[in-house]
Parts: sequence; C-alpha cells; structure tokens
Amino acid sequence: MLLLLCLFPRALAAPVSLDEAWASAAGNSREIQLLEEVRIQGDTLKTQALALLGPKLVAGANYTLNQRETTLDFAESFPPDMIALIEQFTGEPVDFGDPLVINKKSYFDWNVSVVQPLFSGQALPLYKGAVATVKAGRATEQVQLAKVRAGVAQAYWGVLVAREGERLATDALANAKKHLEQSELRVRVGTAAPQLGLQAEIAVARAERELAGAEVQRSSAEMAFANLTGLPADAELLQPTSRELPYASVDDAVARATEQRGDIIAAGYQSRAAHAQATGTTLSWLPQVDGRFTEAYTGNSGFSGEPYTWQLVIAGKWTLWDGGARVAEQAKAASMVRMAETAEEKTLVDAKTEVRTLWEQHERAGRAVNAVERELALATENARLAEAAFDAGTLSFLDLEDAQLGLDAARLTRLSEQMNLDVSAIQLLAATGDLH
Repeated sequence: MLLLLCLFPRALAAPVSLDEAWASAAGNSREIQLLEEVRIQGDTLKTQALALLGPKLVAGANYTLNQRETTLDFAESFPPDMIALIEQFTGEPVDFGDPLVINKKSYFDWNVSVVQPLFSGQALPLYKGAVATVKAGRATEQVQLAKVRAGVAQAYWGVLVAREGERLATDALANAKKHLEQSELRVRVGTAAPQLGLQAEIAVARAERELAGAEVQRSSAEMAFANLTGLPADAELLQPTSRELPYASVDDAVARATEQRGDIIAAGYQSRAAHAQATGTTLSWLPQVDGRFTEAYTGNSGFSGEPYTWQLVIAGKWTLWDGGARVAEQAKAASMVRMAETAEEKTLVDAKTEVRTLWEQHERAGRAVNAVERELALATENARLAEAAFDAGTLSFLDLEDAQLGLDAARLTRLSEQMNLDVSAIQLLAATGDLH
C-alpha cells in the first residue's frame, strides 16, 4: 500500500473544489492573516477609548535614605531656669519623654490610588468614535476577504485554463508529428512535393515551442495557486459548475450593494467617527473633573504617629487658552468630517458604477459562452473534414494546420469564457456584499 502511495500520490488524492480552495486559503493565506492582525489592532481602539471613562488604579512605593535623622527633644526647648522652676513647683523631676523622631534616617512608604474621571467633555464622543471606527474596520475586513476569495477563484481558474492549454499543446504536438509521418510518406512515394515535408517539420517545431510555453504558464499558474491557498501545486481541481446570481436585474444588484456592501458600510461608520471626533474636540473647551481616593502607608509617621492615612480629592482643571492648539484641532476635525462625508458619497457612486460594469461583463461572458459552444461545434466539424480532405490529397497542409489550430483555439476559448463567466459572477457577488 505504501508503495502505491509513493507511486500514485496524485491519483489517490481527492480532487479539490473551489469551495475547498477558499477554505484552505482562509487558513493559509498570508493576506488573510494580515487582515486578521489589522482587525485585532483596530479592535483595541474601543478598549483604549473606554479607558477614558473608567477608573484607574495607581500604586506607588518609595524607599528613602536621608543624610541624617531629624528629632525634636522637648527637654532642649526649655531654659534650665524654667525647668528648675517647674521641678520646684511640682516637687519632682520633669519628664519630657523620649525625643520625637520627625524624619527618620531611612524609611519605606507606599500608596494606592483610585482615580475616576467625573466629567470630561471629550471622553464619551471619543468612545463613540472609537466604536464606529472598530465597526468600520470589521466591515472593511469583510470587503478585503471577499477580494481575496475572488483572487483565489481567479487563480483556481487560471490553473484549469493553463492545464487545458498544456493538454491541447501536447495533443497538437502529437498531431503535428503524425502529419509529419504522413507527409514524409507521401513525399517518398512521389504523391507530394518535398515542400510538404518541410511544412510538416515547421509545424512540429512550432508545436514544440508552443508546448514549452504552455508548460511554463501551467507551472506559474500552479505556483501562484499554491502560494495563495497552501494546497499542493499539482492538486487536481474540479471545474466549477454554472453559478446562479440572486438578482433579477442590475437595479436589484445595485440595491443589494447599497444595503450591505462592506465599503459603503465602512464609509458610513468612518463618517460617524469623524463627527464624534469633531464633537469631542469642541467639548475639549470644557473643564475636566476627576475624583481620587488614596490609601497610603509610611514608615516615617512623624508628629501623627500613624503609619496609615487616606485621602479623598476632587480636582478640577480648566485650560482656558492653550496657545491656539484647540482652535487648530477644531479646524482639522471639521475638515476630516467633510472628507469623510465626501468619501461616503464617492464610495456609494463608485460601488454603483462597479456593480453595473460587472453586471455587463457577466452578461457579455454569458453570451460569449453560448457563442463559443457554436464555434467549437463548427471548428470540430471543420477539422474533421480537413483531416479527411488532407488524407485524400485534396487539401494543402497549411489549410489542415489552420483547421487544427482553429479547433484548439475554440477548445481553449470555451474554457476561458467559462472562467470569465464564473469569475465575473464571483466578482459581482463580492461587489454586492453577497460573497461570504
């Protein structure tokens, strides 16, 4: 069994469908991995903005080493005559106690504070803007993912067409060699001029050259597909079936795009974010109020003798003039609002134009598929008649080659037009937001 797996790995591997190629690309595509990282970075904006509204817990600690210890000795604060008078009056020595240490030689202290913004004009608008920006980023990610899937479909079909081109080139070379043998035989028996043999040799050389080019195209297409999806370059691919579109008309497709297309949704959220930013910039003229509660410990308790203490502070700050920075920021924010609104309008117009263009391309591709089927049927019959006439000696070799080249071209064109039809459908689905 192992020997069979080594000898026929491709024969035993299951063919890959376009849906499976999409799934593989989702797990292996570097483009998709980059998109995910961009989304992760964008999602942090919401948390960063929320931090402007939420409390902060701050801890600090210090170790202090002083040059000398500072003490307060009350016995040295009174003149000796006054001490003697007190002792005479009380009848016993005055006890002032041990000297009071005001500042120790070394000590450790720490503190923990909870800071809560009580009022900030900027905080809430900036948070709303961040939420809109995150939603815009997610909508943009969906647009980029659809583009990646369309790119995978293009690469998938590129492999199918390149392999078909190589197969046709291989058949053409075999055909040319067969005609060369027939031509040489007719020249030897004297039923044809020597020029017929030269024409046949030229046809073989041309077929060999075209086969070499087809092999390079097939190899390049397979490597591009493998890099994009992570699948083996030589994986067998299934030709996709005809794809039905969920639109009755181009106007229906345009309406769907207007409602759910990702870049239109993203542009709307970006406009909201710009308006929120402008509002926050305007409200930055208002004062800011914070509340702070601090619990502290010190090894240098001094006069109080208490190592622990707490403190509740409500602090306000109002910057009345900052040199014109906020005025400039307001002008910039207003410009960004106008840009976002213009971009939203442009995105909508561009999306409608793209959908209508892709609709026309899909319609043309459908007509082309029908036309090439008739072309292939005629080319097949023409090649059959040319082959029979050449065998009977009533048709020149060049006419035979023209008929054969026409048949090969029709075969390859049929697959190319089928590719155009499917890829244009996928691109249309992506343009309307329906490619999931």
